[in-house]
Amino acid sequence: MTFQRARNDEQRQIRINQITTAMIELMEDLPFDKITMKKLGEKLSFTRNNLYQYVKSKNEVILLIIQQDFIDWANDLHHNLQTLNPTSLGGFCKVWVQTAVKYPRILHWFPLLGELIEKDVTLEKLIPFKKNYFEILEKVKKDIVKALSKLDSTQAERLVYFHLRVLPHLFHLYNESTIQKEAIKQAGYPGPQGSFEEQAEIEMQIYVNGLYNTDLEINE
Repeated sequence: MTFQRARNDEQRQIRINQITTAMIELMEDLPFDKITMKKLGEKLSFTRNNLYQYVKSKNEVILLIIQQDFIDWANDLHHNLQTLNPTSLGGFCKVWVQTAVKYPRILHWFPLLGELIEKDVTLEKLIPFKKNYFEILEKVKKDIVKALSKLDSTQAERLVYFHLRVLPHLFHLYNESTIQKEAIKQAGYPGPQGSFEEQAEIEMQIYVNGLYNTDLEINE
């Protein structure tokens, strides 16, 4: 690929898409800690200075990838929830989990955003990411309340929290490395049963049932 300076916003977006695509391809072959800006530049045939015109670190590339994944996930979820008529709790949870597994990068990376990724990005990249996230949050909350009328907006936001904070832990449990699985085996502890999808649906139903009862006094 021969580098050409972007002359307008459309060309700049093309470069960004090339960078994120190259990062995704590198992550398929290498552990994230082995990926460097130099390797990313080499894959794109960009010099380091060329690459730094668009991103200042590999974590900024991850932020851009997750930002697009958020958009795609929210749109996909919105479309899939429209198929539920009427909406049952079991049907809702099944659709939610089936949509979630199509975007594993969200489940993998979101818990690391605040602790790791966002600390190594520029304000220029972090502001649009946050703006995009909060816009998507509002959109998804409306979809939840429409599908599960017993929930209000605050409870719907807690359900998004479940997706971004609780489901990732379950996801990692079912996607541990070979050495992690062997360590658990030798420690004499049984591995997870069934599939991630099955367990995620069960956990989600338990969580939503808990939200239905959040009108109870919890500060007594």
